[in-house]
Amino acid sequence: MGADNVDYDKELDTIEKSFQTDISLAIEQIDTVLTYESLLTLQQQSRLYGLIGAKFLYLGDFVEADKMLDKALLFNPNGVVLTDIYLLKITVNIALLNYQQAFSLLEENFSRIENYQDNSIKIKSYNRLTNVYLQLGAYDEMLRISQLALNLNQGTDPRNQCFSMLLISVAHLKLQHFDQAETLFTDTQSYCKDHDFPLIEIMSIKGQANVLFDKGLYAEAEPLYLVALERYQKFQFEVEINEIQSYLSSIYFHLGDYQQADMFAQLINALPNKPSNMQVKKRVSEILSLIAGKRGQFDKAYQYQVVASALGQQLLDEQKVKENAYQMARFNSVEKNRENTSLIQDHELLMKQKDLFMKEKSSSIMFSTLLVGLSVGLLLLLISAWMQRNQFMKQAQRDGLTGIFNRRTGQEMAENEFIQAQMLGESFSVLLMDLDLFKNINDQYGHATGDWVLKKVTHVIGEMLKPTHIFTRMGGEEFAIFMPKQTEDIAVDFAEQIRDVIANINTRFSGHDFTVTVSCGVSSVDKDDLSLDPLIRRADLALYKAKHNGRNCVVCYNDTIK
Repeated sequence: MGADNVDYDKELDTIEKSFQTDISLAIEQIDTVLTYESLLTLQQQSRLYGLIGAKFLYLGDFVEADKMLDKALLFNPNGVVLTDIYLLKITVNIALLNYQQAFSLLEENFSRIENYQDNSIKIKSYNRLTNVYLQLGAYDEMLRISQLALNLNQGTDPRNQCFSMLLISVAHLKLQHFDQAETLFTDTQSYCKDHDFPLIEIMSIKGQANVLFDKGLYAEAEPLYLVALERYQKFQFEVEINEIQSYLSSIYFHLGDYQQADMFAQLINALPNKPSNMQVKKRVSEILSLIAGKRGQFDKAYQYQVVASALGQQLLDEQKVKENAYQMARFNSVEKNRENTSLIQDHELLMKQKDLFMKEKSSSIMFSTLLVGLSVGLLLLLISAWMQRNQFMKQAQRDGLTGIFNRRTGQEMAENEFIQAQMLGESFSVLLMDLDLFKNINDQYGHATGDWVLKKVTHVIGEMLKPTHIFTRMGGEEFAIFMPKQTEDIAVDFAEQIRDVIANINTRFSGHDFTVTVSCGVSSVDKDDLSLDPLIRRADLALYKAKHNGRNCVVCYNDTIK
């Protein structure tokens, strides 16, 4: 049959179904459809590139996935195709740690779904949306939306029914409703097996094992994990395979089989350092530490525990960023709704004003003035609340005197950038600065002059910064610039520029004539660094060396500095 006679929508349906049963087959089918892409309608092309984006998402290439999804949007899709693309973009943004963007897309997409009249589109969209909530850790929302999808479907579409049942089971597990989750996973396994959805059936088996694991019933969980592992391997579903192997490592340790525990742990330990592997690598690092301790290898045990702690901190930081982004998106959504409600109320008031004006011209003048005054008052109140909210957020993040990031905010932002740099194998440098003999300026000219110096220094440095730099007041007269993607040589050169600019500050505008100088310490990321702390410590040692060398100079850390 020639390409002209192909039912392209059916072909795309087939690809979408293949993603649930055989990913390799889905990729082959995509390549086939690409050969006659020019024969597709704009909507079909959009759907095709959405599926290509999904392909790269499965393969873990999130940057390429985002590019393909952006290309899919160029064809102006609508309805469920547009919703699918947006949901995939949300998943990609989460994988790329762009949480604020992910939540913004989530809120926008949810508003659009609510306006759909077609229940089948709503159900499919809700199920996809529930997956996003799962990745974000919003389990209450996950349960609410998946239950809504199940109620809308009422068994009419077995595929959607299967998805909704699984997602409700997972939500109950995450909320630690163990007995309920175990029953639901068992029911889901049976339903999906009867309706020929093998991948979701396997997920249900793994879900039952997870319940038993969380309850500490390791011997009962083991055979279920082994069944799920064998069946996942046929699908080449790497993410699920890795997770099960990490659980088996923990199970065999608790059962006293250290050889098996070590074997599964080493499989995970050999995986590349990327965000999707952090949780499983943390789990097995803890097990490897315990195994080493049992074998009397205490140095190894300590090393593995350090790695586990670092990964745990990264996961906590990532969760904190997720929660902050989620709360901010929810806050912004509430603000928008409140503003919209206020505008509607204002409009209704103005319409009433007009009606009264037509009925009773003379008396309506005073009444309309009152209404306008009320509207203006409400508007001013909204503006004031919005400005106050922004002011509070800024005050919480900024140093009160200089306006740059305070230590807590600066280090948190830098730590998140550092984690991304480590995952991508990129450079990262830290520049610490301390104003020389600053106490003498305060003592000789007064604290007002000292404050003028601090503000002037931050102003001149601020004009030199790149958008990626994180400028932070560490305390007193000490400052830091965290420099993602910047090598040691670039950081040292930048420090020299700063030193020169500060030395040339004209202090006569302060009312006095004196010279300001700065000492700088620089360090860059090392392959053994697991967090930002070692870089800051090395930069601090280099700064101390600069002070010891006579001040007004830049020192880069090396192994001779102790």
